Formats: sequence, structure tokens, C-alpha cells
Amino acid sequence: MSRYERMQFFETIYNLRATYAIRSDADRRAEISIEDAISYAEAVMAAIEAEAQEAQALGELETQPESTAMGDPRD
Repeated sequence: MSRYERMQFFETIYNLRATYAIRSDADRRAEISIEDAISYAEAVMAAIEAEAQEAQALGELETQPESTAMGDPRD
């Protein structure tokens, strides 16, 4: 990192700190507890996994040949 890049980085951090200092305390507090955040993340991951399994099952159904009670009409 060059001297100029370090100076720009420092300016960015300084401006960010100044911006947060101007804001009220309401912007600094979390509205969700750690336990709720973990529960939410677990629910999201479970939903993603369920969607993936559903998509895989649908993909397998689409790739399987249709079976008929009378057999293949091409025979």
C-alpha cells in the first residue's frame, strides 16, 4: 500500500467515524439478540437446503423416462 493509498484509507476511516459520531445512539444498537440472529441464520440455511433438495428431486423426476402401464409403445 503506497503512502497515498494509506492516506486515503485513513481519510475514509476518519470520515466514517465522524459520521457515526453524528448519528444518534439508536443507530448504534442492535435490534436483534445474538440468539435470535443464530436462530434466523439456521432457519435460512434450512430453507436453502430444503429448496436445493426439492430442486434436485424435481430435476431427477424430469430426467427419468415416463413409464406406462402397457410398456413402451415403440416395442
